[in-house]
Amino acid sequence: MPINLIACVANYKNKLAIGRNNSLIIRLKEDIDFFKNITSNSLNSDSKLDKNVVLMGRKTWFSIPRKNRPLKNRINLVLTNDKNLLQLSPYPCSIFTSTKLTKSVYFITYKQFLNLYNKFNPNVFVIGGNEIYKLFLHNKKQHLKPKNVYLTEVYNYKQLDDLEPDTFMDPLDQSYKLISVSELKNENNLNFRFLEYKHYHEFKSEENKYIDLIKHILTNGKERLDRTGVGTISILGAQMKFDISQSIPLLTTKRVPFKAIVEELLFFINGHTDVKILQDKGVKIWNGNTTREFLDARNLKHYKEGIMGPMYGWQWRFFGAEYSQGFADTTNLDNSKIGGFDQLKHVENLLKTDPYSRRIYISNLNPAQSNQMVLEPCHTYFQLYVTEQMGQKYLSGYFTMRSSDSLAWCYNIVSYTILIYILALRCDMKPKEIIYNSVDCHIYKNHIEQIQEQISRDIRPSPKILLNDSIKTKDWNEISFKDFSLVGYFPNPGIKMEMAV
Repeated sequence: MPINLIACVANYKNKLAIGRNNSLIIRLKEDIDFFKNITSNSLNSDSKLDKNVVLMGRKTWFSIPRKNRPLKNRINLVLTNDKNLLQLSPYPCSIFTSTKLTKSVYFITYKQFLNLYNKFNPNVFVIGGNEIYKLFLHNKKQHLKPKNVYLTEVYNYKQLDDLEPDTFMDPLDQSYKLISVSELKNENNLNFRFLEYKHYHEFKSEENKYIDLIKHILTNGKERLDRTGVGTISILGAQMKFDISQSIPLLTTKRVPFKAIVEELLFFINGHTDVKILQDKGVKIWNGNTTREFLDARNLKHYKEGIMGPMYGWQWRFFGAEYSQGFADTTNLDNSKIGGFDQLKHVENLLKTDPYSRRIYISNLNPAQSNQMVLEPCHTYFQLYVTEQMGQKYLSGYFTMRSSDSLAWCYNIVSYTILIYILALRCDMKPKEIIYNSVDCHIYKNHIEQIQEQISRDIRPSPKILLNDSIKTKDWNEISFKDFSLVGYFPNPGIKMEMAV
């Protein structure tokens, strides 16, 4: 029988908080009911016991209110080396010579547990605390590594009375895949979901493609001068393909700001070119390229600070129209009077009316207006590709970057992935894959040390993104960040990298 693991976690300062002072930090009735149902009712005919086993450490045992101990309708096993506690359970020989377990709780050593596990082949749920979780999550024996992990992910946890959590669960490694997600639930002003992970022996996350590309550039790249003067390690031509049907390729070897990616994408979707709109949302990724100094150096002295010129959003929604910084914020404008060609609506229409066309693309390049842009677009071309299987259409995307650095490509890949998700929802399709293609693929020299730290870290399971169904019928400019939910994102801490300007 498999080992299972179950926990309620809150992402606190980039750690999975589970407790404080030998007690849970969060108590949710629906989570308790979920815990009871999973640990009590998921019986299996392969087990030689008529009940499931809940396995815990001594501290977890004593954190359970006395009136609830032992957990009913389950066999409670408490791992400990405390001799006084071990005396409370039957002698080891009486456990291992019996044909069944007669008590509801046993205090046993880890070695005794292994003997018991081999004898009865029980369905085991590891329920804490942290040291017990570690014992099994990092177990090198595959039959003891949890095959199923059930996490209750709490999203808006805030510490009470300045008492910070002091007990944390280690994140899962990349051998786990997120296979099931519940709808969003709310209790006591806390939002949460039930997540289920499954372990696949020797499975490798697609994030390895990022890491392999970085290693390839570091090993085989050539030093090149560049516009910024920082210098790069560069290769000519790189490609990565990601399966986006069940997860999104958001890095876990460092935290990537998901909100910044979504808000920038929505900024483009609306046709905005005034980055103060992003700044007001706390997104600063365009600040360096729209300062007064940078604009003046680009001979764009007539632009107000924060204006980026006719770049991505402008080309998506108003391709060919005469640009004016008066159109930089389209929020209250009648866009039909701006003119130009709306590539985004054109692509959506083709997906609905001619899905197998080879002309479903968006061009970010418009050389006639490049001298009005703070930068020429780095990601230059995006094309959609539809396939069909058993009556279901699947949407994939391919995008090209003329210039791609290791700091930005993780943003760009996820941004276009989300755009595929949006278009798929609006066109009754399902997302399938995305292909990233780069011409000058490089690492800035001032990022090498941080990159080396990143690739030394463990990869964790890829998260999922969920879209609000209302996106299907909303006008493009009505879509907001609240329409997107990131689920199961438990990355390594962020790594600060100064953008080369």
